[in-house]
Amino acid sequence: MKNSPKSKTNFVKRIITVIAGVCLLISCNDKKSENSASNADSSAKSATTVGGNKQEKPDYLKGIKYTQWEIGNPEHIKTALEFYAAWDVKDIDKLTQIFTDTVTLRLPAEREQIVLPNSRIKEALSSNRGEYGVTMNNIVSAVSLHDTESNEDWVTITTYNKWVEKSGKRDSVLYNDNWRFKNGKIDFLMSYDKVPTRTLLNEIDPKK
Repeated sequence: MKNSPKSKTNFVKRIITVIAGVCLLISCNDKKSENSASNADSSAKSATTVGGNKQEKPDYLKGIKYTQWEIGNPEHIKTALEFYAAWDVKDIDKLTQIFTDTVTLRLPAEREQIVLPNSRIKEALSSNRGEYGVTMNNIVSAVSLHDTESNEDWVTITTYNKWVEKSGKRDSVLYNDNWRFKNGKIDFLMSYDKVPTRTLLNEIDPKK
């Protein structure tokens, strides 16, 4: 049976409608793909950070100097530990070698920071160490850190320090020492002290 002109027209209209629908679907899919790509680019940009971290610093961290921490060079811990060992055995020459040309110290008992050129470090250390007889550092914790934003290297040491003064008086304290490194040597120390609790003493110095 031959199709009438009207049926042919209806058939053509249906074909055009189907083609238009397919084109619309393809267009929508292309738009979704573009949006997905755009979102991916946006996410990638938001993941690019100062200092190379994979996430931008959130608003609540902005204004804080040190927040972009990662584990640092373990050799810096070794150098810091050499300081405590040299201090305990009065190896002043070794102590001097650990520091850079100029060192800045912020110590618990001092209201002002101390800045010493390397030429005066040996004299200062000899004078300070000479006030004590036996000293012993019991290292509680040690961690090497690198801040990617400032590109600074730090070692944080917690040590239980016991000593005997020349007068025979014995004392002890818990120190938290923050050492900053430049080119493998120490150029800055920020130190805090605290009287340890009895519970902590039982854990780290059971004979006390």
